[in-house]
Amino acid sequence: MADLIQNLTGPRTAQQELFYDLEDSASIIGWAVNQLGNMAQTTTDGNAPALTKICELLLAEQNKLGRYADEVKAGSILRTVD
Repeated sequence: MADLIQNLTGPRTAQQELFYDLEDSASIIGWAVNQLGNMAQTTTDGNAPALTKICELLLAEQNKLGRYADEVKAGSILRTVD
């Protein structure tokens, strides 16, 4: 594995930036879902259903971003630099 990550100098391409941006956003959403899910389990003020719904919506968005990242990686979505 170490051989694969050597000699990778230079800036990322626009395509790589898009892929990593999408993956990073999906990861942040996943973290937020985890945090909100924990809050929903421990809340006593009646907000659990709302927090659960927010988690469901965020998970759908996370999955969408993951699919977009897969499309970028496969070359189906291209980003150009002006």
